[in-house]
Amino acid sequence: MSKTEETSDARRIYETGKTVRDFDYAQGLADLAALGDAEYVFRAGRLWPDFDFKNGLAALARLNSGKFIYHAGLEWKQFDYEAGQRVLLATGDPKYIFYAGAYWKQFDFHRGVECLLKTGDCEYLFRAGAMWKAFDYPAAWKVLESEVKEGEHWRGRAFENEKWRTALAEIWKQGRIKDDAG
Repeated sequence: MSKTEETSDARRIYETGKTVRDFDYAQGLADLAALGDAEYVFRAGRLWPDFDFKNGLAALARLNSGKFIYHAGLEWKQFDYEAGQRVLLATGDPKYIFYAGAYWKQFDFHRGVECLLKTGDCEYLFRAGAMWKAFDYPAAWKVLESEVKEGEHWRGRAFENEKWRTALAEIWKQGRIKDDAG
């Protein structure tokens, strides 16, 4: 079956779930997950009149879709933020980890920062420091410094951002960034 046919099947299942009264929602969700279409699993969670949110999140986790796990946290009527963050962090997707920290109702910033640090993604480390309520600036700055080429742009942006400038001044005032060698 081609990707186009799979998407067409997923759309058909999704549309049927929106309109048919005696639709088997559990089977519909299982079928969407089996087709591997995270977008329609997410959409079903938004608009189906009957949806198993726990199994929907599990399906998105199996499909490894950071994008739609993030969007489910924003738009589903029910969402387990602890489980959602666990599966989102497991994707290792820095873009949607950043977005979740910025926009979800609940987010464990400590775990989020740890995961972002592991990705080493300078852009989203900078963005998280600029927007998150809690952040580990010394650890993130070390990553920005160690990534000489990629980090250059984001170090410059840090000096232009008020939250980062304030944090950097405090770091340097306290001498919290130390050379690993000594």
